[in-house]
Amino acid sequence: MRSHLYQPTTSEDNLFEYLTQIYCMSEFGPEPSDTALTEEQDEWTHSQDTRQRIQSVITGLQEPATATTIADWAACSTNAARKHLKEFADLGVVHQVDESGGMRYVRNEAYIRWRRANELATTNTVEGLLSELADLEARDEQFQTQFDEPSPETVELPEESTHAEIEDRLKELSEWATIRTSIDRHKEAVRIARRTDDRLTA
Repeated sequence: MRSHLYQPTTSEDNLFEYLTQIYCMSEFGPEPSDTALTEEQDEWTHSQDTRQRIQSVITGLQEPATATTIADWAACSTNAARKHLKEFADLGVVHQVDESGGMRYVRNEAYIRWRRANELATTNTVEGLLSELADLEARDEQFQTQFDEPSPETVELPEESTHAEIEDRLKELSEWATIRTSIDRHKEAVRIARRTDDRLTA
């Protein structure tokens, strides 16, 4: 078995997808039934309005998608999707990509990062954020010591290991990657919260 470098995926990292890609493993459990997926889709459709559903779809976009595709995922008409996508593009939530197959939309990663940091900043005090940041940085240092590497991306997976051992290692690396993402998010949240406090006290 070849050695692999750990490559974290996006947003809180789909560990099992990564495992499947490398080791072609399918024994992690059955996929949800069509009935379960339909019921979940119905509940989602009825609990959110069209704009909210489109924003939820945008947040999960990893690759550019057409308005028709986004409309399908958001369970709405293409015209409704185009209307809201134009609004989100004007707000900087999505980028418009003009490709040979037509206009496509992809989420603005800078906006996503800001939105998540802003949510932290508006629901926590600066002192609370700094305390959480210190805890996260301490855990980051523990992982650096454990693996003797500066980041999870530089850790090589063992050449001779069982599937269970590989799974355990990837879970640890995924947790480490999530911690480092959280560190960046908390630092940005502290900056946002401090700017807000300065404006309020000015």
